[in-house]
Amino acid sequence: MAIPSADQILIDAGRAVRRHGRATLCQIVRTEGSTPGKVGWKLVISPSGDCRGNLGGGAFEALVIADARQKLAEAAPESEVKRYYLTEEAVKGEPTGMVCGGLIEVLIEVLMKPPLMVICGGGPVGQALARNAALCGFEIRIVEDREEFRRPELFPESASVVGVERDFEQEFLPDSGQQLFVVVVTRCWETDLAALTAALRQRPTPLAYLGLMGSARKVEHVRAELEDRGFDLSEVELRAPIGLPIGGDTPAEIAVSILAEIIATRSGRSTAPGPATAGTATPK
Repeated sequence: MAIPSADQILIDAGRAVRRHGRATLCQIVRTEGSTPGKVGWKLVISPSGDCRGNLGGGAFEALVIADARQKLAEAAPESEVKRYYLTEEAVKGEPTGMVCGGLIEVLIEVLMKPPLMVICGGGPVGQALARNAALCGFEIRIVEDREEFRRPELFPESASVVGVERDFEQEFLPDSGQQLFVVVVTRCWETDLAALTAALRQRPTPLAYLGLMGSARKVEHVRAELEDRGFDLSEVELRAPIGLPIGGDTPAEIAVSILAEIIATRSGRSTAPGPATAGTATPK
């Protein structure tokens, strides 16, 4: 079987990311001594286990594949250059058990779809949040039951808009492998409850963030209703009231507070809520 070209491997990497949400691209970036692979050789590993490309085969390539699959399983993987010694032992790096005598450094990079923000509610806060989040690199999906708040001109051009009934019974969370952030900012507690119920029922992985806008009193009421419906909120962190306590109560300011909390969550920063948050207003 012919070894695919570098261009074809990159095309395959893009296909794997579109299909599975992520894939690893492994590339030899440095060699010393006698090695089976050369600088520039590439290998793509998808979450399904498929591999395309070539790093030289043998025990060395098997180790790279194992390391790449481990990275694929991480919630927030970071690129890494790993050193492999083609010897029985290694002083610094990973021995392969081979006897070529050289060493190879491989860049293991996880390619990922952009994070997906699903905004339940297309009112003023949802609109402001969609515009700001798109600027920060999020893919945007709006879920709304009111036709007048599903108009494409209200949202960034790249956003997708999903129409649902008032009970939010339709499936609206994709199982795409993307890092997923769900924001509930609907017009009233009944639709908030319906949207949260649907999100908890569908609950694809990885669900990185689930947040509800509203006053402390409303949040307490919605939590109680969810528990009455059989949902164990100890199994998922519900950020409510939503947003960081930055002050301000306009839709634009509330959207900034929500986005700030989401970005902090995405970057692994602690975002323990304060005694009060921007984000307690209800959009009309």
